[in-house]
Amino acid sequence: MKPHSLATQSLVDGRSKQDKFNALGPFARRHGNIPKGTVLPETHVQACPRVKVADFPEDFLKKNHIERLEHNQKIASCCRHPEHHEVEALKSHPDERAPDIYIFHCTCGRKHRFFCIGEFDHKRPVWDAA
Repeated sequence: MKPHSLATQSLVDGRSKQDKFNALGPFARRHGNIPKGTVLPETHVQACPRVKVADFPEDFLKKNHIERLEHNQKIASCCRHPEHHEVEALKSHPDERAPDIYIFHCTCGRKHRFFCIGEFDHKRPVWDAA
């Protein structure tokens, strides 16, 4: 018997490319076999127009989004004041029931994005043009 450090290992897999793809399971079948470097079409859809954060009621927007802006020491001081921002909401896909991307636009031109993940659509803030 040879020690494992002296044994030769074969990195070549005898399976076909389609067999390897099928072995990835339902996730790969759902998303398709897309070659690397392919530019996918944009699926973002605007759900709510840009509105000043100061125009919303106090607890309308998610509290953790506002707190993250206020307490983030890595961003500019003007970006730490939510009242200086306008916010817009996007859907990552047209089939989404509620917006899941919120973009805060600062007066200095910077954008701060927040993503909502999960199935709690009834808790995501939605607004219309005023």
